[in-house]
Amino acid sequence: MAYLTGFHHIPTERPIALVIGPGPHTALVVPAVEKEHAESVSGVDHVEVYFEYPGVRHPMEYVARVLRSIKADPARVAADHDGYVPYWGYRGPRLSELLGSVPVDGEMLVESLRRVKSAAELECVQVSCDWAARGHRRMQDAIRAGRTEMECYQPAATESLNEIIRELPGWRPRGFGGDGLTAMFVGGRSTAMPHGFVKGHGLQAGDVLVSGASADIDGYHSELERTMVIGDPAPAVQAAFQAMLALQDRAIELLAPGVPVAEVELEVVKLAQELGHEGHVRHHVGHSIGLEGHEAPFLDRGDDAVLEAGMVFTIEPGLYLPALGGFRHSDTVVVTAGGRRVMTDYPRDLASLVIPA
Repeated sequence: MAYLTGFHHIPTERPIALVIGPGPHTALVVPAVEKEHAESVSGVDHVEVYFEYPGVRHPMEYVARVLRSIKADPARVAADHDGYVPYWGYRGPRLSELLGSVPVDGEMLVESLRRVKSAAELECVQVSCDWAARGHRRMQDAIRAGRTEMECYQPAATESLNEIIRELPGWRPRGFGGDGLTAMFVGGRSTAMPHGFVKGHGLQAGDVLVSGASADIDGYHSELERTMVIGDPAPAVQAAFQAMLALQDRAIELLAPGVPVAEVELEVVKLAQELGHEGHVRHHVGHSIGLEGHEAPFLDRGDDAVLEAGMVFTIEPGLYLPALGGFRHSDTVVVTAGGRRVMTDYPRDLASLVIPA
């Protein structure tokens, strides 16, 4: 809905549907809590409002009523799902039950459009990358041994948020996923889990840190992650870092139009094997990014997509060693007609990512 109309909303158990019919027949079906919000969206011909879920009359019946009002042939209705996805306790009839016909699976109609970013979308992602780098720099400069993770990153993230408010008049987060600017990190042995948790312990010399930074620019996102080390890195840490960096280098250099996404991962896995780290890999090489933090296609051996100019990916092969920690950089990279362009401008070498003890 955000892609087709610019309508960003808070998903709850209350169904929201966008109906696109022939000619000037575009409608949003929304609960009363979204009425004024939906009415402010340009390009929508009609806003159908129901009061609340579950209501005396189920909200999905309003969707069916809109389809009937435009004389939609049930056999020619396509939908991303056969009804609303169960979420926050939602229960309700399928669209097929209301129409008497199973809708055509139309999910890929929009996904195929979203895979290749327009010039305007790429501009949003680039601005997000730029602010991610600024937030990350402020955070890295604030990291000190003895402090907890949040004592280091939360003030830096807040200062960066204030900065984006000052420098981009009218800016606001669109995705409702937070305050719109993220800069944080996980420290210590928790990094050995790809989705490690902030433990709140005092940072110590020798700790490996894995960070994440991004910014919401008109609903579009980027991803910047770095592996940092407090104090002089031990030889084993240096070796793991360099191996991780080699995997990311290999993935980036493979990106070009016409290359199967599966080939990118398989080549990275091959290199991990050669480096003796095949057993330390826990996830695929990366994923598309845009309006959502994770989008298709994926740089995965099981994905059959082929790279096209305008696709945007996170490149984040990681190595996870329980005795040392996790090692993962993530950069946002766009596939171009001539190859690829790294959109996140931030140091990747170990010397630039060592925090004085």
